[in-house]
Amino acid sequence: EAQATLGMVVPLERPGVLGTLAMLRLAQGRTADALAAAEEAVAACTAMGGCGIFRGAFVRLARVETLHTTGAVDAARAAIADARARLCAIADRIPDLAYRRSFLEGVPENARTFALARAWLGEVVPGAATPEVPVA
Repeated sequence: EAQATLGMVVPLERPGVLGTLAMLRLAQGRTADALAAAEEAVAACTAMGGCGIFRGAFVRLARVETLHTTGAVDAARAAIADARARLCAIADRIPDLAYRRSFLEGVPENARTFALARAWLGEVVPGAATPEVPVA
């Protein structure tokens, strides 16, 4: 279904569908296909300057997860550092502290991004949330 959807969505939504496809392929054990979809998703998101319905964090997380699974650990670490930096930059523009915390901790892909960054980089970003999310 996700594969069929690629031919029907508007360009702005394509990266989100590709990210979903990447995570599905990863769950199926099809790591090469997962990585290809994730790389295409991030490339499209980057080329357009964003992607629809706030899917940028999910797309980047899908790439991080697929890179790590394929054994590209250094690339995964670089990607998680970039993803975390992007989230921190967005969070810094949210003046209401409750909304900022909700953005960092209440959005599953954001919380997972911070959990992986802590696990893989051993760093905590000052002022950032530190939700407890399993990394395995």
